[in-house]
Amino acid sequence: MSPHVLIGEELETLEHVETPVSWSAMIQKQLSEMMFDQRITIEEFNHYRDRLNRIVARRKRAVMSAAPVKP
Repeated sequence: MSPHVLIGEELETLEHVETPVSWSAMIQKQLSEMMFDQRITIEEFNHYRDRLNRIVARRKRAVMSAAPVKP
């Protein structure tokens, strides 16, 4: 399977609310290994890392906005 397809599927999975945000650590490790093995370039790594960071930030904002306000 193409590394790009695999990364895309992993990032799409992370976007679902059922997937724990901690899944992002596994994706980050996978990205690093793929870059180290030269399956992706540094530019592709940066692109996917930025995409991963945006997804995690969006998920955290959603959790914060759904949290009950303490009196």
